[in-house]
Amino acid sequence: MNIGENIRLRRISKRMSQEQLAQKAEVSATMISYIETGLKPLPLKTGYLIAKALDCTVDELIEKECQIIAEK
Repeated sequence: MNIGENIRLRRISKRMSQEQLAQKAEVSATMISYIETGLKPLPLKTGYLIAKALDCTVDELIEKECQIIAEK
């Protein structure tokens, strides 16, 4: 699972729309969509704000991706 997929699943589990998450992360809903689909990289500040909005840590957002990279 990559960062974008992890953000999407966590957002959905919190019953939060892309617009709601975007507002909390101080970015556009389009940017959230791009991050979730992997079209744009996740800026550090935005990652921090997204993690805070989703009640998790940045480490938890990237954890699965790190495991996949480590296995290669």
